[in-house]
Amino acid sequence: MLNPNTVQQLLQVFRLFRENHAGGMPFQDSFHEAVRAVAKHYSVTYQTIGDGCRRRLELTDINELYEMLSAWVRGDSRPLLHQLKKHSNPVTYSEIDKFFSTTEPTITPKSKSFVMSAPKDESEAVSFRLPAHDARLLRA
Repeated sequence: MLNPNTVQQLLQVFRLFRENHAGGMPFQDSFHEAVRAVAKHYSVTYQTIGDGCRRRLELTDINELYEMLSAWVRGDSRPLLHQLKKHSNPVTYSEIDKFFSTTEPTITPKSKSFVMSAPKDESEAVSFRLPAHDARLLRA
């Protein structure tokens, strides 16, 4: 069973993963960078945090976690939420629920408007790579 400290570490990994990935970092790199950052923050090894993300959640391999993270990024947190709660102490459930309720994507249905509006300026998404340190500075 995951203790409250481990749950907090995993939630930090998931939050950093999501931020890294949303910032344009490739999926697996986002995860590995998040694990590294959390391990450094707690002064433990990468393997300690990685162990919590896979073995202590009783996943057979890292690809199972990647599938759950991928679903979460697409808006379905249920598999990841279920796996965390299944292996956590019930005292952490409210923290887990709070985390996932504040990280859900906000999907708002577009309403049909019958009023024609002036054309809006078009925008274009641009992505580029930066060293991780520079990207973190820009995010701050």
